Amino acid sequence: MHDHPDIVVTIEPGAAGLARQAALLAEELSLPLAEDAAAIDVPLLLMVTATGLELREAPSAATRGVRVDFTAIDLRTGGGNLSRRQPLARAIGRASRTVLDATAGFGHDAALLACMGYSVTAVERSPVVAALLQDGLARALADDRSREALGGRLRVIVADARAVLRELDEPPDAVYIDPMFPPKRKASALAKKSIRLLRRVVGDDEDAEELLGTALDSRVRRVVVKRPTYARPLCTKPAASVAGKLARYDIYTAGAAGRQ
Repeated sequence: MHDHPDIVVTIEPGAAGLARQAALLAEELSLPLAEDAAAIDVPLLLMVTATGLELREAPSAATRGVRVDFTAIDLRTGGGNLSRRQPLARAIGRASRTVLDATAGFGHDAALLACMGYSVTAVERSPVVAALLQDGLARALADDRSREALGGRLRVIVADARAVLRELDEPPDAVYIDPMFPPKRKASALAKKSIRLLRRVVGDDEDAEELLGTALDSRVRRVVVKRPTYARPLCTKPAASVAGKLARYDIYTAGAAGRQ
């Protein structure tokens, strides 16, 4: 569990009816609670709104923040977003059925894999990010189209994936690791708000190599690591890689190296 001294739970201005929900959330996450968002002198706000939980930057609390929204996933199959020919699915492998997403973050890839038909356990060690994930999943399950697409194949747990991997009774077919990307050497455009806020909460994933090592030491037959195209493999040379437009997926396998 991570401490988050720079995050405060609050409610959307004018939404006094959400005060109890905010109080319960603050207690669950051991975070301070403030009723007046405008008076808070902290960098980040975990804001309870009438339409879901959001992470917002202060003092611009009135502007829209970042939330987990699985209902926004493009559900086209065939050559679309959910095609098994997409790089992510090709890396996870046709033979895989169960996937442990060891660095769930805001859960886009975990939800995408679930919509593709994989059974996914999304592991997130930040309780704040996990709360956003669980809120997003609850709203997706309330939406008929998203609920059908997910098919009950996505669950979220709050834990350190290294501990989860060490205590597995039955290993998944694949482990997926998507650590924070290292910054480019040359100056580039400001990262998307969602990535900036996620990094401020979870940090730079400096123990990503240790996580990969733990996965490789487990009985999992396939480990997939998402890397930016400009970066080297996380540690050892992978058995194979699948290239995408902005990222590649390095594959580490037990047994027949490089088999996809």
